[in-house]
Amino acid sequence: MLKVIDADHPPLRIFLGTEGMPVVRAAFAERLALWEAWEATSNAAQGVSRKQTLDFALG
Repeated sequence: MLKVIDADHPPLRIFLGTEGMPVVRAAFAERLALWEAWEATSNAAQGVSRKQTLDFALG
């Protein structure tokens, strides 16, 4: 806990213990696999293709 408190840029959220990360890692892997399976449909829904940049911070 002190390492988080003393960090220059502490995370907004953090898993404590050993069980959280594997669960979240699996859930996000499933989500990413679903999005990748539907990527062509998602891209087709955009219409005329043009490259866009999404600017957002991962925190």
